[in-house]
Amino acid sequence: MMPQEQVAAKSQELHQIVDELLTIVSDAVQEQTPIHEVEHKAFKTLLRAGQATVQLLVDYLGNGDMGEEHGLPDGTTLQRSAQPQPRPYMSIFGEVDIQRYVYAEREGQAIRFAAVDARLALPESKFSYLLQDWDQNFAMEQPFSKVKNTVQRILELDQHVDSLERMNREMAKRADAFYASQKAPPAKEEGEIFVQTADGKGVCIRRPADAPPITSHQHQSGPKPDRKKMATLGAVYSIDRYFRTAEEVVESLFRDPQQEQPKKERPRPCHKRMRASLNHTDINGDEVEGRSAVFGWISDEIATRHAGSHKPVVCIMDGEESLWNMRDLLQEDVPMIDILDLLHVTPRLWDAAWLLCPGKRDLAEKFVRERLLRILRGEVDSVVRGLKRMGTMQGLRGAKRAKLQTICGFFEKNRRRMCYDEYLAWGYPIASGVIEGACRNVVKDRLERTGMTWTIAGAQAMLDLRCIYLTEQWEPFMAFRIEREIERLYPYRHTLPALSWCVAA
Repeated sequence: MMPQEQVAAKSQELHQIVDELLTIVSDAVQEQTPIHEVEHKAFKTLLRAGQATVQLLVDYLGNGDMGEEHGLPDGTTLQRSAQPQPRPYMSIFGEVDIQRYVYAEREGQAIRFAAVDARLALPESKFSYLLQDWDQNFAMEQPFSKVKNTVQRILELDQHVDSLERMNREMAKRADAFYASQKAPPAKEEGEIFVQTADGKGVCIRRPADAPPITSHQHQSGPKPDRKKMATLGAVYSIDRYFRTAEEVVESLFRDPQQEQPKKERPRPCHKRMRASLNHTDINGDEVEGRSAVFGWISDEIATRHAGSHKPVVCIMDGEESLWNMRDLLQEDVPMIDILDLLHVTPRLWDAAWLLCPGKRDLAEKFVRERLLRILRGEVDSVVRGLKRMGTMQGLRGAKRAKLQTICGFFEKNRRRMCYDEYLAWGYPIASGVIEGACRNVVKDRLERTGMTWTIAGAQAMLDLRCIYLTEQWEPFMAFRIEREIERLYPYRHTLPALSWCVAA
């Protein structure tokens, strides 16, 4: 601990800064200072007061001298450093000067103990936990360069973009452990149906520095080879039943958004949780296959939340067979209602309409409405037969005939997942708006902005944190990772003797 006289002097300095706030008010009254200028001066003063407060705490704790030797509870005897060592620390108020003795088994070896670090529960990096929280909260919505500029404008802190990116990757390393620690939500807060869903979304990955040079610049349609890597996104939630007729569903899909329409109150998803994964290398150096990782998490989440429940489990996905195969591989023993996302049916009906009613918008819309209504009533086979018959009658040939066959084949392959009349009767959801929204919110809105490319590690870190952020789990995650880091860094923190404040106010 610092001598009492020095601490008292620093305490008095802090009081003087705080007194400046009263001076700001009195001056504003006499000089008719605009309120925005008062805000500006007050905030600057508060930053100085905050920095002085944190520095006073550090100075009061002293240099952490525990004697030339210090014994740990495990019996290890450590040696004190010859001189106090600096510890960089960046708080939200600015840099804080920390000089303290550190202890190691021998001079020059890794630090095993530092009393000041343990008392303050300093983070592993130089950035305070609160600053990390704010930085990365901003980074969930904005590029790192904009985060740097925003924080600098508000707090006058100069951070490098590289530091923010490293911070993001380090923070994301705790995502897996956080998910593994989560308990099932209270059963009384769950909806009447459990829903799981998954989809894929491409992420632009930059070429590695050691990649062979591009030998051809010939234009190719579609995405450039090796430019995008597929991320698999999964979501699990529960929801109450929502009963609608086939006619109501069709009307909702064709409703004019400009016209006010009375709407039924839709139930909202309960305790939605999401994961997203690329093929990547984890913190242990193991190779992770993204799709199996996400479906493994889905399987565990359903098993945990559905345990002891008789509520139905619904799986809604598009027609990509590899998604259904992965689900079958990991959840073959789980009774489940499979539903083809209706939003992957309607585009194919429109494609068929343009083949069979070319250039006639009114006829095409009528065509889609009629067949969608019949599909929702359970008449899938009849609709497919009708499409084939119309194609034959109109003499479709070549590419047009092949396209119509592909559409019919898609419906036939997914027939068992298109029992929409039964799903509507049971109040099941029939469209995967949650996962479609996740692909947009998790990936597109943050990772697919103009000109953005990512490393695999950087993209995976952002996916991990975005899933946590967008499901309103940011605060629990931050508390979890801070607690775990403190436990790891300072296992003997609880053995330090308590101190008391002994400076007169």
